[in-house]
Amino acid sequence: MPLNLSNSQALGRTYAAARMMAGLDQGGLAAQAGVSAGTVSNVERGRDSRPETLKAIRLALNREGVLIGFSRNNGLATVSIAFAADDTDEE
Repeated sequence: MPLNLSNSQALGRTYAAARMMAGLDQGGLAAQAGVSAGTVSNVERGRDSRPETLKAIRLALNREGVLIGFSRNNGLATVSIAFAADDTDEE
């Protein structure tokens, strides 16, 4: 059963998931993005979606190897993490 979220709530949860994948708390992400921890909290609750704020947060996450992608066609968001492959893990 799909979640019953507004677009702003879904956007907020996407940013929260990306932050957690980066291993950051809200204060750490805020410091890297040049915004306040309260702003990060607001974004994650779907309360602040100013383009310049979201861009600053996405760029900070990108520097940590976490990418957020959105599809305007189907309304899906993806969160991906980039990491260095360990040669011993290859099958």
